[in-house]
Amino acid sequence: MDRSLEKAIMPGEPLMLPASFALASASSSRYSSSSSSSSGSCGHEDNWKQALIRFNMFCGEPEPGDLIEIFHVGYKDWAIYMGDGYVIHLAPPSEFPRFGSSKMFTFLSCKAVVAKDPLGDVGWGCFYRVNNHLDHQYRPQPVDKIISSAKKMIGDKKMYKVLCENSEKFVTDLRYGWPRCKLSCQNPQPGDLIAISRVAYKHWAIYMGDGNVVHLNKSGIQVVVKEDPLKKVVKEDKYWVNNYLDYKYRPRPVDEIISLAKKTIGKKVKYNLLCCNCEHFVTELRYGRCHSKQV
Repeated sequence: MDRSLEKAIMPGEPLMLPASFALASASSSRYSSSSSSSSGSCGHEDNWKQALIRFNMFCGEPEPGDLIEIFHVGYKDWAIYMGDGYVIHLAPPSEFPRFGSSKMFTFLSCKAVVAKDPLGDVGWGCFYRVNNHLDHQYRPQPVDKIISSAKKMIGDKKMYKVLCENSEKFVTDLRYGWPRCKLSCQNPQPGDLIAISRVAYKHWAIYMGDGNVVHLNKSGIQVVVKEDPLKKVVKEDKYWVNNYLDYKYRPRPVDEIISLAKKTIGKKVKYNLLCCNCEHFVTELRYGRCHSKQV
């Protein structure tokens, strides 16, 4: 599937997003397997793992600041990706085994230490995935701030409690900060999706910066892509930032979103409620795939 809108726009012709975009269902939960593997792995299991890795290769590699969910036998562990194949995570104290399935039981001591290790060692042959599962609710901190904060904590000793002070809370605090602020309550940033509550439906726009948005606008019998002030589009209605698919799909880079949106301005659109509505339009710009919860 071509992620660019450019081929969907023909000079002098209406813009029509391919209906097949709305059928895309591949998750952005990027599964993989750590490079290390236990000596007891059977050939059949290795073949199955390799098949799953190949199947999910399109999902791409972790990026700095990503949350990594690791599926150990009987429990899940979490880490934050630092780049160059390394993660920062909560490790057992030095008197306990550092990696492997026994790691879960060492946390019964209620102690942990912040450590930086290769993802392959931390994963210990288990599947892992990028899972920024709160991106649709909270604005992630800048990547350099996430990395800097994580590095400063290396070597720190932490209390570990399975139900509250666990590895998931540790990495989510690094990514989203504490206290967290609801994304919907924040000022829009370029590339954000804006949901606008009308009487019987939601109108959608994409924020361009400087108070402007790009959206589908009905002009007579035609629907045209326009750039307008957000206040003009919203009128007296309620609106909020709603990047509701960020937990599932990695957004395009902001400059790419803005560039694509600018190229659509002034184009006529073959509007279709089921496959090419205003929500399809903005989600394709942000994620490279169309989606609408309204149909």
